[in-house]
Amino acid sequence: MNKLGIRVLFLAAVAGLSLPTYAASINGKVTDASGKAMGGVMVSAFDTAKEVSISVHTSPDGSYTIDGLADQSYNVRARLLGQDDEWTNDVSSGDAANFKLNPTDDFNQQQTSDKLFSLVKWDSDKDKQNFKMSCAYCHQIGSIGFRSPEEPVDWETMITRMDGFGGLYKHTQETIVQRLLDAYSEEAVEDWTDFEAPAAPSGKATMATVTEWDMGRQDATMVHDIELDEDGMVYAVDMINDAILTLDPKTGERKVISIPGGKDPETDGIPRKGPHSIELAPDGSMWMTFALSGQMSKYDPKTGEFTTVSSAPSPRPRGAYPHTLRIAPNGVVWYTDAGAGVFSLDPSQDNKVTQYKLPTADQAVGGGRGESRGRTPYGIAIAPDGMIWYTKLNGNRVGRINPNVEGGDVKEWNPPFRGPRRLHVAPNGIVWVPGFGDGIFASFDPKTEDWKIFELPDAMNQIPYALNIHPTTGEIWICGTMNDTMIRFNPETEEMTEYRMPSRVTYTREVEFGNDGSIWVCNSNYPVRHTERGRGSIIKIETD
Repeated sequence: MNKLGIRVLFLAAVAGLSLPTYAASINGKVTDASGKAMGGVMVSAFDTAKEVSISVHTSPDGSYTIDGLADQSYNVRARLLGQDDEWTNDVSSGDAANFKLNPTDDFNQQQTSDKLFSLVKWDSDKDKQNFKMSCAYCHQIGSIGFRSPEEPVDWETMITRMDGFGGLYKHTQETIVQRLLDAYSEEAVEDWTDFEAPAAPSGKATMATVTEWDMGRQDATMVHDIELDEDGMVYAVDMINDAILTLDPKTGERKVISIPGGKDPETDGIPRKGPHSIELAPDGSMWMTFALSGQMSKYDPKTGEFTTVSSAPSPRPRGAYPHTLRIAPNGVVWYTDAGAGVFSLDPSQDNKVTQYKLPTADQAVGGGRGESRGRTPYGIAIAPDGMIWYTKLNGNRVGRINPNVEGGDVKEWNPPFRGPRRLHVAPNGIVWVPGFGDGIFASFDPKTEDWKIFELPDAMNQIPYALNIHPTTGEIWICGTMNDTMIRFNPETEEMTEYRMPSRVTYTREVEFGNDGSIWVCNSNYPVRHTERGRGSIIKIETD
């Protein structure tokens, strides 16, 4: 136990207090309408007061046990695609909750967005890929919320607003509204052919406990990225409310920390700072990119103080759109600017910012997909050997900077897939990259310059946003951003396991790991009204 933990226990004892204990459980069995046991059913216990749920799957014999509960009452839900949800409310911990599921009459309303996205008709896979690369950055496609633009906005106004960056092909701009109406209008929905329910999860896919905490304001939150400190506290950035959200997983306590110079997090309005990414520094502070104001900012959790500087080299007052950051062991902050390039910021040199000159399109190595309009420097990672790796999302490049050489000795590769996004580097030096546009992920060996591609199920309807490498198992965890899942991949056996998340419309962007080996993500779908409860969330996954 660390010194802080000892101090907390000591103070609790002195004050005559007791720390929260969660030793109770709820168990039961799930059967179908005929009484046959149902395995692979997700059962969730909801604490409505603390706005948290804990979910497990039933065993092949239909039984389940949800451990780690407080001694209180819960609302318990049983869920399986193709079956109607069933609830039993006010179940006291220690009691049993049994369920009998019935096939749903409207499976279309349960469908995940990868299946719904497949309903849109395209003239070519290239057109479909271009739509994914332009219109799926913030939310799933085809969900109930997506099919219901806010009143009085119509489809044409909505799509025109979504294509504000002008990324869609000209011929797609002219036809996209009708394509979406043909797939998702009320009349189209009435003519949908019934989907076939997938098989229930089994094996490893059922061996996980998933805890989900709702975060932020109802219908007005964007929990973009998360980070954990050394004591397990979770920090999240609420991009549309100019705030840091904190969660103490032990107690469920949440706090909203307003960013100086930003909008009031508790009211509607236009954000001014746009906190996008957050990372823990060696000194315990949290660094963030402020995408909308073109700044970098350090938050000190001990003092509550913010230090905010331009994300561009002096004397430029601001950057373009600072995006993703990572922090080296020496405390140097490395980050991408989606409109400008790759930068480093050195706190030991009065927050000096350095920009690195990136290769032109014709200087990349490899014969993969070409560069599109708008390069979009995006993901960034620090390799175990100290090299800096980055991606260009639209530029379709993976690059490497050597921070030990003047100018960075920058080199870029052209991958054989579209849309490299948030990458990471394994201890053995292999670079792992999600391919957002192609629905794949890939490994790259810098020594041989060889790529190896792994397709996700139903790849062309998937949009893997990010991945990360588990620090103890070496497994790759990938965001199943379009179908409410997280994917676990063993690079030695190439076994892929898909874990279903408890809530519909779960759009994940970042993967972190706890000191206990747990996996942490957040639901960042925006607009958040598309999500099942209209809330952002922080999600913890404990496997095996």
